[in-house]
Amino acid sequence: MIETCNQELKNYIMKPYFFSRQFIPFTFLFLLSLSCKSSDEQAPPVPEEEQEQQDPAPEMTGITGLKDTSRLIRSDGKIFCYATGGGIRMIWASSLSSGQWNTGPDVFPERPAWWAGYSPINIAWAPDVVFDEKSSEYRMYYCVSKLGSSTSAIGLATNKTLNPDNPEYGWIDQGIVISSIEGVDGFNALDPCPVQRPDGAWFLTFGSHFGGIKLIRLGEDGKMHPGITEISDLARKENTFRNAIEAPALYPGTKNGEEGFWLFVNWGTGNSIANGENATYEVKMGWSQDIRGPYLDKEGNSMYDGGGTVFLSNQQTFEWDESTRIAPGHVGLIYGDKLDGTHPDWVSYSYWLKNPPARNGIRMGIQRLGTDEDGWPEAGALFKYDY
Repeated sequence: MIETCNQELKNYIMKPYFFSRQFIPFTFLFLLSLSCKSSDEQAPPVPEEEQEQQDPAPEMTGITGLKDTSRLIRSDGKIFCYATGGGIRMIWASSLSSGQWNTGPDVFPERPAWWAGYSPINIAWAPDVVFDEKSSEYRMYYCVSKLGSSTSAIGLATNKTLNPDNPEYGWIDQGIVISSIEGVDGFNALDPCPVQRPDGAWFLTFGSHFGGIKLIRLGEDGKMHPGITEISDLARKENTFRNAIEAPALYPGTKNGEEGFWLFVNWGTGNSIANGENATYEVKMGWSQDIRGPYLDKEGNSMYDGGGTVFLSNQQTFEWDESTRIAPGHVGLIYGDKLDGTHPDWVSYSYWLKNPPARNGIRMGIQRLGTDEDGWPEAGALFKYDY
């Protein structure tokens, strides 16, 4: 093909009138030559799926060291995420497509005095944040505890905005929601996750290795309901007081057209510098039409009797950024928010990056949330940032 075009071009140039006043502009000939070449050398289009795999992956910045990440939540046009560390770490992004996360101020630069009764090192863990429309305020639930102990407390703080640049910004400590004492209570007040039932009632799920996963009703002020004090049992890994289950996440949802709730829990040991690639976290899930359970897995086993269908396995390897992610946990769901401009539902989590460039491999990750053929949630492709 190229030889034919070149010969035709040569014959045309050699015509007697080429350099006469009636010659065709040289630009035309140049474009003709270019089109002949491109018609032969242009590669066939690459399917979208293959393009996503072949595209080089830029580095998402500002996500290192984010242990026990909260759900992603919007405020004042920005996206915020919170994590364990100090008085609660905060990062934010103006656009996820930029891949750039910025460090915000410590939520509690001055620690509430009551923390000292539960946390000898005076730091907070495992935050989660929701917006309550009735009070027009953001509510942050978090916990303070002595490591390896069930002497713990879940605290509440409120704010009118999450944006530190907004004049109304300022976290207000509301004190203890629920607490537990080693050797006294049959639960651990750790890893809170607030959830609102479709009728507007708020609940809080929480729990850790001591006693399993629990649920309580909240009052209008976001603290434990003054009249409904029942503590429901939702999940446990083993029928023992000490069993490796924690980090519950409870969200309303549907399954094959039925309204109900999805419960996600972590089994195993969490991601930390000490555990590194040996962390055994995996996320399991169950479904119930009643917020108080029972939560059943795909096989019909109760999550309170050791049941649970795997949602995120202990290790996942992705071709797109050539990463292996270990021990995902502390999941947060994002429904109906097109983070990439296209896909509405997402799941976020913290994990340990295999062979990290620095010693600390803890990161925050985001994956597309889909539904399998049985109507159960499944995690799909990574969020593909581009900048």
